[in-house]
Amino acid sequence: MPFKIDSAIMKLDTETGKYDLVDPDGKFNKKDALMVVESDDFITMQLVINAIIRNDFKAWKEVKWDDSDSLKAILVKLGYGREEIVELLKEF
Repeated sequence: MPFKIDSAIMKLDTETGKYDLVDPDGKFNKKDALMVVESDDFITMQLVINAIIRNDFKAWKEVKWDDSDSLKAILVKLGYGREEIVELLKEF
């Protein structure tokens, strides 16, 4: 069972230049401060947490990638198929 991190979206209001919190479930409406993480970094954190839970570091050790590789390229190198990537993204 994957570990789930509570999350919401920060969306830039182009008219005001400020960010709005998109939190339809109201999980964060009473918080004084929130941390924002870029979406690729957030997905990477979720994958690392799930790898720890599944003890799946063998695949991570065997895959070689460049620092310039996109997250999508790394997921493909790790053996994730299109459907698995879609499922991972649905968890967020």
